Amino acid sequence: ISSYLSASIYGLQICFYLSTITMRAVIKSNLAILSQKIALLDLLVSKHGATKASAAFQKTCPIVGASIGQHYRHSMDHVELAALVASSAHDASMHQQQLGDLHYDLRVRGGTLEKDIVESRKRLSDVSDVFKSLNATIDGGKTEITTATPVTVYFNLAADDASEIGLPSTVERELGFCAHHAIHHLAMVRIICLQTVGLNEAELPEGFGRAPSTILFDKKLG
Repeated sequence: ISSYLSASIYGLQICFYLSTITMRAVIKSNLAILSQKIALLDLLVSKHGATKASAAFQKTCPIVGASIGQHYRHSMDHVELAALVASSAHDASMHQQQLGDLHYDLRVRGGTLEKDIVESRKRLSDVSDVFKSLNATIDGGKTEITTATPVTVYFNLAADDASEIGLPSTVERELGFCAHHAIHHLAMVRIICLQTVGLNEAELPEGFGRAPSTILFDKKLG
């Protein structure tokens, strides 16, 4: 019995260790993306001034068919939701309970967060603080967040059917999804910056709108 218990405890320790690595990775990725978003807004203000930067934030790019603000708001709706669920995961994961539901397609379109550059920046900063708090919790060894922390995510998957489809997932998987999702929106923002709001390639934050896999591939090419 003692050998069985020892093996079980060791197994739990390994799972917790691997989960911590995973959480650190997805938190790091999301923080890097949020930092890039903030850096771009600060660049717009420093280059154009507050009034023109606000206009640039809302300006629709004819190529993309949307504004920086719209892409920021959309991707942040996802990231903020997943971050808040992750910050609430501690108690649920301790008991392997279902944590909650994530309804990604229940979003407010056309509101202040896609039109007000100041409010958008504040939102970015606030969500960054949530991720930093998660990191501090992990560093303090006070978290029981594991890869098994379950959530259910809901999407509209067909334009001719308004019902949502629920899919089983985990906290870490959703944080990874949100980072991946945000990068694709930043790729659109990159086009808007270069084609519509008067920025050039050299001014953009390093790696802005480029997937890690693309950057790694380019490095291999030298």
